[in-house]
Amino acid sequence: MNRELLAVEIIAGVGGNKNIQAVNHCATRLRFNLVDNSLVSDDQMKAIDGVMGVSNRGGQYQLIIGNSVASLYEEIEKLLALTEQVEEQEQDKEVKKKGIGGVINSIFDVLSGTFVMFIPALIAAGMISAVLALLTSFEIVSAEDPTYIVFSAIQSAIFYFLPIFAGYGAGSKLKMNPFIGMALGAILCYSSINGVEGLSIFGIGITAVTYSSTVFPVILGVWVMSYVEKRMKKITPDVLKGILVPMVTLLVGVISTLLVLGPIGSTLGGYLSNFISMVSNNFGWLAPSLIALIYPIMVFTGMHYSLIPLVMTAFSTIGYDPLLMVAGYVGNLAEGGAAAATAVLEKDKEKRAEAAAICISAVCGITEPALFGITLRNKKTLLSVCIGGFAGALFGGIMSMRAYGFVGGLPSLPLFLDPAGGFGNLIVTIISIIIGFAVTFVLTFILNKKGEKHV
Repeated sequence: MNRELLAVEIIAGVGGNKNIQAVNHCATRLRFNLVDNSLVSDDQMKAIDGVMGVSNRGGQYQLIIGNSVASLYEEIEKLLALTEQVEEQEQDKEVKKKGIGGVINSIFDVLSGTFVMFIPALIAAGMISAVLALLTSFEIVSAEDPTYIVFSAIQSAIFYFLPIFAGYGAGSKLKMNPFIGMALGAILCYSSINGVEGLSIFGIGITAVTYSSTVFPVILGVWVMSYVEKRMKKITPDVLKGILVPMVTLLVGVISTLLVLGPIGSTLGGYLSNFISMVSNNFGWLAPSLIALIYPIMVFTGMHYSLIPLVMTAFSTIGYDPLLMVAGYVGNLAEGGAAAATAVLEKDKEKRAEAAAICISAVCGITEPALFGITLRNKKTLLSVCIGGFAGALFGGIMSMRAYGFVGGLPSLPLFLDPAGGFGNLIVTIISIIIGFAVTFVLTFILNKKGEKHV
């Protein structure tokens, strides 16, 4: 279908312009924040040619599009000409109606919506780390080589200035000026503030906090600024809005973050770090397999995005992630195994080619086509993926498998190279994904009958 026509049909299907508060996208999904979800029919949306599936989780209505989502998003943006968001009083009423569940959903929605925006930058940093690992492992360059210094600076800078990315993402998600969010992130990273002791504001001491490579402090600060900006726009005369609104918003955000929110965010990050260490030390062999067991459901609900703070905390504290990245990596390859088995089972040439293409996509790290096009349409296949992912990640957990960067599919395999040297962790990873892929392939093939509809 023509992208322009598909965009028109999707906008109409979700209730039109007035029912859309915001829209963004990730690797394969369009993510809508709607005024009234009851205006949308799941069956009607699924029937649209070009929509692979729907998901309504964490306050977002999500349409699974596939790899062409970016170009479709551009068409939707052109058509929408979004008006001002729905009055915040109406949103507050909606949250109150939902109670604590609505608050929790809103928190997860903000977290996932924030991280989705800059995941491509994290993937880029991860892949550059993979190139660097290959160059050093095969002794093409040394740690003193200028090439190593440049490549290392590229990937390190992305993680060091993470507060700037998080500030923009949170600002966009919370419907305030995202560049003010970026400004807060930049200020927190500035050398005169980042980790500096002995600072104070009007005699009130500031707790020394290292903000680089963190996300929680800046997200909390942007959350406060979003309310300040909205209030300032209402009470400030039009002639002064361009001056007072950004100044007061940023000033309140900086002061509240440095005095209160920064230490809270840092403490929260510390608790997460301790939690990761505790799980790794006591349940390290089992935890990745349990996550891999439910990983398809996590991707379906979008929960995996909300757990990215755990990954970022692990990278910034212990230097690797032994949980989500490990489980997700094996889970991605398990999805590929299910798609490969489906391609073998299919008699229809067109369906077989489609399943084969989906397999390649999953193996490369884009699993939504496999998940929504194959796995979730067949309970037996879903069971196979869960068991296959569990088996592969169990081996990885027992052998202390670790991810040293933000991984996805096979292209990011070098990110399992141990920076300290040696190929032991990489070999464990290869065996783990072979187990996950093979177990899923065999179970999918055995549990399903040849000739049945699988795609």
